[in-house]
Amino acid sequence: MSAMDISEDPTTSIVSNAASSSGLSISVHPLVLLNISDHYTRTKLQTPAAIDNGRMYGALLASQSGRDIDIINSFDLPLSVNGKDNVQLDKKFLLYKLEQLKQVFPTLDFMGWYSLGPKPTESDLKLHEQFLQVNDSALFLQMDPNALSGGEREFPIDIYESIIDMVDERTRLVFIKSTYKVETGEAECIAVDHVAKPSSSSHDTGLGNTLIAHLTTQRNAIAMLNSRIQFLQQYLQDTKSGVVPVDHDIIRQISSLCRRSPVLEKKAFDEQFSTEYNDVLLVAYLASITKGLNTVNDLVDKFNLVNGGNGTNQNKPISVTRKGRRINPSRN
Repeated sequence: MSAMDISEDPTTSIVSNAASSSGLSISVHPLVLLNISDHYTRTKLQTPAAIDNGRMYGALLASQSGRDIDIINSFDLPLSVNGKDNVQLDKKFLLYKLEQLKQVFPTLDFMGWYSLGPKPTESDLKLHEQFLQVNDSALFLQMDPNALSGGEREFPIDIYESIIDMVDERTRLVFIKSTYKVETGEAECIAVDHVAKPSSSSHDTGLGNTLIAHLTTQRNAIAMLNSRIQFLQQYLQDTKSGVVPVDHDIIRQISSLCRRSPVLEKKAFDEQFSTEYNDVLLVAYLASITKGLNTVNDLVDKFNLVNGGNGTNQNKPISVTRKGRRINPSRN
């Protein structure tokens, strides 16, 4: 590769147009994307100016087996800015953090860093040179949070490798875009699905939040079923009116689906629904009565404990009449 492969856009001599020849197979796990998104949200709320300048950085942790790299985790990095584009890496903090994480995740190593922006800049290249002092093959992951604002469907993540190339008859460091894939394990699927569901209640925990999430899932399922039924109904109407040609195979499938679906009669449904509703109310009423009796029983036990009598009758139970008189059961 030569200087002819370097792009002529504003990122001239920073990003190469040549394809990567390293043979690396890079996999990004969802936890990394969630961490970066969380870091971006916190920084956007606390210091919006840092987001506007693209100054949000973090370290990437990965496990490597041969040419296969799995980027599994990440953490934030505090960086000091001297001037407009001069960003200094806190190498002491990075090494201290890596030493701590090594005790918990012995299989993970420092594999690169991440930042914000649509394309790498000269300041990113200078900062990358500082990360190369920790790992001479460090990767650069860049997220563009504004990539989805225009309705685009592309994933707003790019990963770059670094190489030494000849530019203007001199050697310098340049980025080269690398391919990657998003890989998810079974445990990560469960965790990401749980985290991605928005809370519909002001309480983060409790039975109410679980019930609301369950009802929300059922509502979404019913809404999807209703939309599918309306689509089939519209198809049959268009077929009957001649808007679309008749497809007997599809008609047979719709007919088979209708036969498998239970027929809902309004009168029978109302009777069954009323019976089940009354049963639920009865169970709730019995539960309330049981709870009330338990409370009254606890109150009587406490009263007997406090006013259990004096002298020889202190171990005997005391009953309370409606007028508040004490009656000793031994005298009856």
